[in-house]
Amino acid sequence: MRGLNTRTGGLNTKTRRHEEQLVSLDRSAGERIGFKLFQKKHNGDMSARILRVMAVVVMVFVSTAMGAERVRIIVATDAGGDPDDEQSMVRFLLYANDFDVEGIIANRPSAREGENKNSERTGLGIVRRMVGAYGKCYSSLSANDRRYPTEEYLLKRTVAGYDEVDDGVKLVMEAVDREDSRPVWFCNWGTDKESGVSCLKRALDRVRKERGEEGYAKFKNKIRLSSADKFGEHTNEISPPFVVWVDTFRPEVAGKWWYHRFSAITAKAGGFDVRRDVLSGHGPLGELYPLNTTHPQKEGDTMTFLFLVPTGLNDEQRPDWGSWAGRYGRMPEAGEKNYYWANVEDEWGGMTHRENTLKRWAVDLQNDFRARLDWCVKDYAHANHPPMVRVMGGNQRRVRGGERVELNAEGSRDPDGQELKFNWILYREVGTYRGPWPAMEGADEAVASFVAPKVEEPQTIHAIVIVTDTGQPTLSRYQRVVVTVLP
Repeated sequence: MRGLNTRTGGLNTKTRRHEEQLVSLDRSAGERIGFKLFQKKHNGDMSARILRVMAVVVMVFVSTAMGAERVRIIVATDAGGDPDDEQSMVRFLLYANDFDVEGIIANRPSAREGENKNSERTGLGIVRRMVGAYGKCYSSLSANDRRYPTEEYLLKRTVAGYDEVDDGVKLVMEAVDREDSRPVWFCNWGTDKESGVSCLKRALDRVRKERGEEGYAKFKNKIRLSSADKFGEHTNEISPPFVVWVDTFRPEVAGKWWYHRFSAITAKAGGFDVRRDVLSGHGPLGELYPLNTTHPQKEGDTMTFLFLVPTGLNDEQRPDWGSWAGRYGRMPEAGEKNYYWANVEDEWGGMTHRENTLKRWAVDLQNDFRARLDWCVKDYAHANHPPMVRVMGGNQRRVRGGERVELNAEGSRDPDGQELKFNWILYREVGTYRGPWPAMEGADEAVASFVAPKVEEPQTIHAIVIVTDTGQPTLSRYQRVVVTVLP
């Protein structure tokens, strides 16, 4: 159960923060950092002194809230087939502020008659229509977060991935070859017999032929997968393997595919109502969310990018640590490859089950979706925004058994000036420690602690703080502290 303790979350609870602006500061040695500067819309201008104080304070914890760098991402969709791709695309576009969107590739040349009822009848037309609806919401979205890309930016990066054209292949190659130290995450949402061959597979084929094995390895090592497997022999047969592959679709357990479970787990989580919260009164993008899927609000592709949304819970290099897409273990047949799928279980709510790896976060992720749909039609002052979490002392600790571990999230803030609730948990399935679990003292306070257990060899324990605001809908963010306990 979530903690009930509350404390003031804003820098000034009497003032609503109207807009958020990312500002860069020059530092010695040419370093540039970003920080959030909150400005007041009502009751006159803030004094320069208050602005300076707010800037300094927010600088301290903005790196936790925003992440040090955004993930570069390419989505390949067979929009025009199963309408669940369009459902996932609505959600993806609302999270475009959290990514550097390198491209959206539409790989189905013709919409499927009968099943797909979109008025556009090509995959590219469907996606461009959705980006156009996003554009109509852009002024409101960007008032809530200035990082949202413009409609023009996304349209330039929305291309066809049909077999008879090279647009998608060129997009992939240009993105991977770009001088950027960050890897490119590729999310394939579907490539069936009516769609083009995966543009990533085609790009890999071309690179291997034109650049040789060394050039192929260099290219492939910049790619990460959160995706279905549509890449032929490049996945398992041609070295090197992909650095990380997270299969958010499989395996099938007890006759149930993992990507089908998103619907059952999230569709009504926290009282979510698709007609009230998406289709009605939330702008033209929400109106394009189709309902004629085999599973209600199926969104079978959504977990490919929810895994990457920077909530403070996830680490894209550690799928086994958990995220808004659930938690993933290594594929048994993968050997030493970093290939993962949904084959692990969590104990939660009195049961141990695979679905708990997602169910425990379902209310949070659906409330976040609701809030972003509100951003489509509300200005900053009348919408809710997630808290920014900061834990003092860093997220990596080393202690000896018997020592007390102090956990302090007092530096957390809410951009809307709301009170915050705190809940500290020990994520038992994630760390290596398997002995009797220590009690968390002050679990529902900003400051908590536990006594590290005695161990015979180094073990890890994961402590997570869940920070939830008191707005509508309530929004949560997290920070993880990995404690290494020494003998």
